[in-house]
Amino acid sequence: MKMIDKQNSALVLGMFETGLGVIRSLARNGIKVYGFDFKKDIAFYSRYVKARKCPHPLEEEQEFINQLIEFGKRKKHKPVLFITSDDFLIAVSRNITLLENYFLINMPNNSLIESIADKYQQYKLVQKTDINLPQTFIINEKTHITQIAETLNYPAFIKGLDVNSWRSKISGSVKGFEVNSKNDFVSKSNEIVEKGVNCIVQEIVQGPDTNHYKFCAYFSANGKMLNAFTLQKIRQNPIRFGVGSMVESIYNKELFALGEKLFRSINYVGVGSAEFKLDEKDGKFKLIEINARYWQQNILPTACGMNFPLTNYLDLTQKKIEVSLDFNNGIKWINIYMDFDSFLKYRKIKELSFKQWFKSIKGKKVFSDWSWDDPLPALYEIKFGWTLIKLPFSLIKRVLF
Repeated sequence: MKMIDKQNSALVLGMFETGLGVIRSLARNGIKVYGFDFKKDIAFYSRYVKARKCPHPLEEEQEFINQLIEFGKRKKHKPVLFITSDDFLIAVSRNITLLENYFLINMPNNSLIESIADKYQQYKLVQKTDINLPQTFIINEKTHITQIAETLNYPAFIKGLDVNSWRSKISGSVKGFEVNSKNDFVSKSNEIVEKGVNCIVQEIVQGPDTNHYKFCAYFSANGKMLNAFTLQKIRQNPIRFGVGSMVESIYNKELFALGEKLFRSINYVGVGSAEFKLDEKDGKFKLIEINARYWQQNILPTACGMNFPLTNYLDLTQKKIEVSLDFNNGIKWINIYMDFDSFLKYRKIKELSFKQWFKSIKGKKVFSDWSWDDPLPALYEIKFGWTLIKLPFSLIKRVLF
């Protein structure tokens, strides 16, 4: 790769493994990277970033914005801002006009960000296109829950209208709840609304976890698609309604066209991803959700020859970009702890044997944490890995032998 002028530094918001992927993709190209997070997470231990704690962007928004501005003021050249967590997305979006005085940022306008962050408004937004969607209803204190119960196609899935509210009042790890009958739906909906959380219920698109796909793209401010990438989930954690614990790069022409059409129809700019599920009932891709930030497995396209953060950086610093939409197929991303935990759950319902799981992790891959040139984040995560798996040694022995 040609050397690039690196006078602008980068500031990554969010030090989870999502941020770690962005950091490595930038720093390995000689870019100075800083990081902010309100909690000390895995990326704090990377050799590639100078990280510090910041106020919580939702609970202490003004203090957080003030710290960002102070950071930007100290830099001779505007840093490029990267958002890797929902916690930072809304705060930055609300203050984008002010922050653009100190940072280089490419993201959708605040109105679109707010619509995407609210799952029902996102549904209404996409309804204006001809993208296929599962049946969806909003649930709040004004909703006639019993009436929806009569109309809803079961099984269905209840999830938060706003992801940050859901995480603070319901669960930080459980994305939602499956309901299989009218009684289940009414009971669980009332329970959630009583806690002051608005939510949506969505018809479950039928098919295995491997029917989940993701389209990821980066659009310049003038709407030019500079990067586009598709992946398939191999396993999720939690199973059925979780995040990808192992995913694989795969070029799918139909999905590629559908994803580009979706983002262009809403005039999207910056980085984003859209998750689709292939419905086994009719063979059509159904949109599950849009995310207006970097996604957890963003280091995968870098390993496949398509560096999203670097493209983002070059675009905003007005450097020459050689646009290419080609990437290598068949490369995997894996969080080994999450994926082993998923294996145990798939194994319990007799969907996956240890031999099948072990065979599936072979081949070309990139890990969520481990890297020979940056080992400390993985060593840090080891102490949390066993907590996640929660396995006594006797069970490990029985599984392996």
